Amino acid sequence: MDRNLVTLFFAGISGSNLMPILEALERGEIRDCKFKVIELPEKPFESLWEKFLFSWYVIKWRTKSKVIVTTHGGRKLRRKTIHIELWHGFPTKKAGLMDKRVERYSYKPDVFCSYSDFGTVLRNACLGLAVSSYIITGAPRNDYLLTEDGRKNLEKLFGVDLRTKRIVIFAPTFRFGYKDFVEGNKSYDNFFGFKEFDLQEFLRFLEENDIVFFLKLHPLEERLFLDHFKRFESECVKIVESEVLKRERTDFYKVLNGADLLITDYSSIYFDWLLLDRPIVFTPVDFKEYKDTRGGWLLDYDLWTAGPKCVDQESLQREVKKSLEEPDYYRKERQFVLNLTHQYKDANSTKRVLQLIEKALYRGKLL
Repeated sequence: MDRNLVTLFFAGISGSNLMPILEALERGEIRDCKFKVIELPEKPFESLWEKFLFSWYVIKWRTKSKVIVTTHGGRKLRRKTIHIELWHGFPTKKAGLMDKRVERYSYKPDVFCSYSDFGTVLRNACLGLAVSSYIITGAPRNDYLLTEDGRKNLEKLFGVDLRTKRIVIFAPTFRFGYKDFVEGNKSYDNFFGFKEFDLQEFLRFLEENDIVFFLKLHPLEERLFLDHFKRFESECVKIVESEVLKRERTDFYKVLNGADLLITDYSSIYFDWLLLDRPIVFTPVDFKEYKDTRGGWLLDYDLWTAGPKCVDQESLQREVKKSLEEPDYYRKERQFVLNLTHQYKDANSTKRVLQLIEKALYRGKLL
């Protein structure tokens, strides 16, 4: 074991809690710290040999590291290694012990970084850890929401002038992510999965209201549907591609706060967005099917989604316009959920996680 080594298991830059940690380590914010980044594969291996080589590589660094930091699970291989789990969102969907599709679940990091006491209760229903394993730090990626100039970053990324535009980002959850299960029953004939959708009418709506619409597919689905949705691109419609973010080394959360409004269906990105106190519109087009196949919710969907629900094009366009024009629309509801889900509303979550890593390296324990 290298007692100064931290290994980060990186799963892309579409809202990664590891990106702010990596940037801080590169700036030398932890003294005498060595670090290694292992990028997890974004698509299935092409051969068993390739899978074997990667597994051996992972075992090597998990064995050698004093601290491992993950966002999508995993396990340590040495008792003296300290495993810090940041995870990748606020808990809303049933998973782990709460997921009816999972027969056995034994994932036990040494420390799980949480948003709040409320978030800890929800997460522990899925994990069943000792309560002492949770430390409230907030999510490092949310620091970007409070510090970055997202509009400027979008302009740089796409080479466009957005100064006079209103920006809407649609970031739906994945439905093809867990083994062979398909979650929900969404149609991909259009962005939102509406039964009827007039693209030309939608483009007219965007132009008349000076809106640029950005689509950000979930990384697990991008390779399946990216080419399909590229057909619909125009001056008013842009697609945020993971490959472009990676090439420009720009995490999605560095552009997210450039939006004036967020649209999503069931993604926990919504809880992070609450820190901005900006409007959100929900599109639960296949709620019953999604709930049945996903295994249910830890929260009541209608109660905890602080924004209008739209399942057709007419209501979506109406509610988007209303939300952009009336700042107080659903604000009271947003504040209620914000105060329950976020203990910290500052831009210091990265700093709190760095303090945990430093303790683990030089004191050998966190709790």
